[in-house]
Amino acid sequence: MWVQHGLSVLFSTVFLLVFVTTASASSGGKLINRATSSDGVVRGVNLGGWLLTEKWITPSVYTNDAEDEWHLCEELGKKKCLSNLQDHWSSFFTKSDFEDIKAAGLNSLRIPIGYWAVDVRDDEPYVTGQYPYLIQAVYWAQELGLSILLDLHGAPGSQNGQDNSGLIGPTLFPTNTSNVDRTLNVLKNLTQEFSQDIYGGTVIGIELLNEPRLSSTFTMSGLKDFYTSASEIIRGVSDTINITMHDAFYGPQYWADYNPLANTTNSNNHFTIDTHQYYAFEPLNNLPHDVILEKVCNVSKILKLTNNGLLPIVVGEWSLETGHAPNSTSSTVQNKDDSQAKRTWFRLFFESQLAAYSPNGPNQPSIGWYYWTWKTDYDIDTWSYRRGIAQGYIPKDVSNSSTLAFPILDNGCVDSSFNYTAPRNPTSTGFRDLSSIRAVIWACLLGIAGFVVQL
Repeated sequence: MWVQHGLSVLFSTVFLLVFVTTASASSGGKLINRATSSDGVVRGVNLGGWLLTEKWITPSVYTNDAEDEWHLCEELGKKKCLSNLQDHWSSFFTKSDFEDIKAAGLNSLRIPIGYWAVDVRDDEPYVTGQYPYLIQAVYWAQELGLSILLDLHGAPGSQNGQDNSGLIGPTLFPTNTSNVDRTLNVLKNLTQEFSQDIYGGTVIGIELLNEPRLSSTFTMSGLKDFYTSASEIIRGVSDTINITMHDAFYGPQYWADYNPLANTTNSNNHFTIDTHQYYAFEPLNNLPHDVILEKVCNVSKILKLTNNGLLPIVVGEWSLETGHAPNSTSSTVQNKDDSQAKRTWFRLFFESQLAAYSPNGPNQPSIGWYYWTWKTDYDIDTWSYRRGIAQGYIPKDVSNSSTLAFPILDNGCVDSSFNYTAPRNPTSTGFRDLSSIRAVIWACLLGIAGFVVQL
């Protein structure tokens, strides 16, 4: 998750708006075996804060002044850090979480992981031991019929200088070939392991690098060179596993007709662009609700365009936050208000994005989404998917259209004018839950029939 988008997001937004007004609406990329659902749409969540920790997600792990995993282990020492993280890895996500995810109508998991799970040097404070938990996660997903996108969230030297990469500070990933070579070896390792037949194709894709932060020293040309090298490495192991590339906040339309292997003989169409859609950070934070909904609808139009050379597109991260950068105390502030007005907005905002990031016709580039994230230590309302279910502003079964509240217009956006108000009780079921309505009608009919029989 990007903490400060700045000009990158502004550039992406402007490019997106221009693209919407100039592109014609007719075909795009095609998804091939990317999800386990019958309609092929990815409906997923991230397992954030698990195998790569972020302090705001799991403040209970951070018992000192460290702000990222590098400094956490540096302060604790490797022995103590390993002990603490093993406790976290073994408990933060268990099989019951996977079962809950499946029951929520979700079909896929995006699992962030750092390079140090595979390759850590003695002079680095990181500890390793995450890999067995990742393997266990894949087996759980396989058993439950969930697919997995493995996401390299942290690269040597940090690809964005953010806590989500494991190390806050300068972006040193592109500054030497050792960092790049180590990253390529990690990607090769993950591909070799999880393309094996024993996993039954559960790992459907590998994301090469999460949220790279481009600059004068980390240029788009350099990023594309890395994408080419990484794609060659993965294709040298597997011809079928999907290769997912983050758009670097330039917008998926920037990557139209892009093929990282265009100049090689080892090329196929198993490529996907990952775009992250947030309204929590500058310059898109604190916008009026109607403006946010308009922007979401504009994104929807992009993701549903056809015949414009767009690669298959997945929205790999999104949330319900609209202005509060998350921190370890977010839950104490944000969760106090569970008013109808707040939950009504959350429901509208969720379903607006749900409609925007899901395909509604054939041959569209959109292939689905992954919400950020399934849970946090204290389930911050705008970031915890499971809290949204419990509070009723996220549908209890997102794969069942009868649990949705807002109609969808012909343009693929929700009808935000629809008269919906969240229930008074946060755990009550919304009135457009048609399965519940049918149950009530059936009970009434039975009651009437019984009354008639008595007469």
